Amino acid sequence: MGWEAWFALGVVALIFVGLAMNRASDALLMGGVVAMGVAGILTPAEMFAGFSNTGMLTVGALFVVTAGLRETGVLQTLGRWVLGRARDERSVLRRLVSVTAMSAFLNNTPIVAMFIPIVEDWCRKHHVSSSRLLIPLSYFSILGGTCTLIGTSTNLVVNGLMIDAAKSDPNLAETLYEMGLFELSRMGLPYAVIGTAYLLLVGRWLLPQRKGFREQMDAASREYLANMRIEPGCRLAGKNVDCLLY
Repeated sequence: MGWEAWFALGVVALIFVGLAMNRASDALLMGGVVAMGVAGILTPAEMFAGFSNTGMLTVGALFVVTAGLRETGVLQTLGRWVLGRARDERSVLRRLVSVTAMSAFLNNTPIVAMFIPIVEDWCRKHHVSSSRLLIPLSYFSILGGTCTLIGTSTNLVVNGLMIDAAKSDPNLAETLYEMGLFELSRMGLPYAVIGTAYLLLVGRWLLPQRKGFREQMDAASREYLANMRIEPGCRLAGKNVDCLLY
């Protein structure tokens, strides 16, 4: 391999290390592209090609739509309606199946982010380990996201790369073409049904019973009785206990 290949591998390795350390992902990825351009490995057109990719632009548009639904309260209302008056873990698990359908037409990442606090609140009120429901929530969204073209950003990016490859090489135009909205459904729907059935019938028996930090603190909390004496001239003299709470 030439020095260009080793340089590219080094940049990719540094980016992976930075992402693993939870560094600024935007700065890391942009810095990697700039470094490749400064080294002369990428041309200016190749450096900025991703910003004009139709798949990436579609992903950005879906995030805007989902953010609008979240800010207006539509997703929160929908999430509370999905859980409804569920009283046990099995009932909530069945209701979360609707996330599969929602993820097929909205980006699955913001949907999961919206449902996490709702599910955690329900688990805290009903003394259920959140890991019993958050793991199925993630898998339901993944299963639904692979049923349509817009269900997940990965499908859109791959579709954009296929279109670009077909344009650059006419010999690939017959095999690489733009996918339709429901083209992935032929494979996605059957395996989404199988995966959902597995989570409901078998997977729930394998889910861990882990306690989060808040649950551990609640379990370790104790109640204490303290006596306090008010000295003459204290500003608390003559007041009731309610004033201490504010």
